Amino acid sequence: MAEREWRGEWWIPGELEHSRPGVLYCAEDGRLRLELVGGFDISIREPLADGVGWSIAWGKTREVPIIHGQCENDRFTLVDNNATNTRGFGFRSSISRQDWSSGRCLKGVHLKDLNESLFIRAHLCLERLLHWTCKTSFELERILEEGKPVRDGRVGSKAVSPLLATHGDTSVTLKLRSTLFDFEHDVVANGRTLQAKEWAVLTVDSNAPVNYKAFDEVEKDLQDLLTLCAYAPCGALYRSVVFETSEDHPGHSRHANEVEVFGRQIYRTPKGMRDPRPHDFIFTLTDMDFSELVPKWLTLKEKARFGCNILFGLRYIEKGYVGTRLLGVATAAENIHRSLRSASTPIGKAEYRRLKKKLLAAVSDESQELRDFVNMGLRNNPTYSERMLELASIPDSDAVDILLGDRAAWAKLLKSARNDLAHANERSAQDSDPTPAYLLLEVTYALLCLVLMAELGISSAGQKNAVQQERIAGISRQFKAMASDPQD
Repeated sequence: MAEREWRGEWWIPGELEHSRPGVLYCAEDGRLRLELVGGFDISIREPLADGVGWSIAWGKTREVPIIHGQCENDRFTLVDNNATNTRGFGFRSSISRQDWSSGRCLKGVHLKDLNESLFIRAHLCLERLLHWTCKTSFELERILEEGKPVRDGRVGSKAVSPLLATHGDTSVTLKLRSTLFDFEHDVVANGRTLQAKEWAVLTVDSNAPVNYKAFDEVEKDLQDLLTLCAYAPCGALYRSVVFETSEDHPGHSRHANEVEVFGRQIYRTPKGMRDPRPHDFIFTLTDMDFSELVPKWLTLKEKARFGCNILFGLRYIEKGYVGTRLLGVATAAENIHRSLRSASTPIGKAEYRRLKKKLLAAVSDESQELRDFVNMGLRNNPTYSERMLELASIPDSDAVDILLGDRAAWAKLLKSARNDLAHANERSAQDSDPTPAYLLLEVTYALLCLVLMAELGISSAGQKNAVQQERIAGISRQFKAMASDPQD
């Protein structure tokens, strides 16, 4: 998608009489830039000490949480605004140009304030979503003669029933949409084209009106689910929210109450990396029903949110030093284990309390400093290696063996790398190709994906199929060869 632009009038709510002409630009990655002819007075005036007159507080500007715009028939609301450049003295009449950056744009509505509970629904189109469903509304039939295809064939379309999942007060619907078949006649070029398009849309419904940010978390969680399933980062292609029309917010176009949402995205596949060929998923909706998968995933994400955010962040932001990323996946692994196995202890809690009481009694005649040392030093928490080995026991055992080989060797390598990186030791920053750190990073990421699959209830066969896909199997082979090398 090339950079988009809208030309119109822009103003701060309540200051319509001071509107300014300008152009709003939205880059391919969602970054927003507003260029005004003239500008808004955002200076802060402070009264003088004698109470007569005022002065401008230099270096300070007033916050502008909302900017409204009108471009032809389209209404705009810009939020999270920051003035990046102002030419002129600062008074409204002397500003010749003013540039703004915005965190988000709502095209189709003028919000009164950021907490206005207005929206009842959100639509989300994600990369790879259609092929993940393993469904299509198109019917393609090739006619066979004696078992061999001939040129005769039929093409058509059919309705596909939507899939529904519920989680608490939220419902998520997956629909396939398509255009009608269109005939294009090019008489001069001696040609005729038949074409149609289909795509998948996720719709999130709320039981009560909510503010503009209320759908962010569930949309991000659904994006993470696609990133897990595709074993590749999946960006948002389109986002919108829907409000109920009212006197304050009337409809004004064909889709009167649908508001398109723009903003900086955590990920969007660059044009040069968009591969039109089919993509292998580690699991799809053929492995688990949508109605079962989505609530399980949203519950799992709530339970292990911090660790999952680190984990999938490694896919959304793939640039960076391998060592830093390896430390990130090691941290994600520890946090996910804490979230999923919070009750895990080396010995039983009752036995630990009995043992601790006995040890403290044995040093009762020692100094308070020594007693505090023993009391504070005793912990019934698993070590990092024990956490990793328990984490590796969650998925199917055969799938883990295929991926890691020697689990103890993997846990030892990860613990050593984590400690080295945390203390700036150079042993885990080797410069070979591929680096042992990179292989350790990738197999650990794959293992954590297996853990999440197992927690969701994906079958043992599905887990083994995932690690046997070439993208994972190739890394696994190299890692096991590196880990078994006595020189390492």
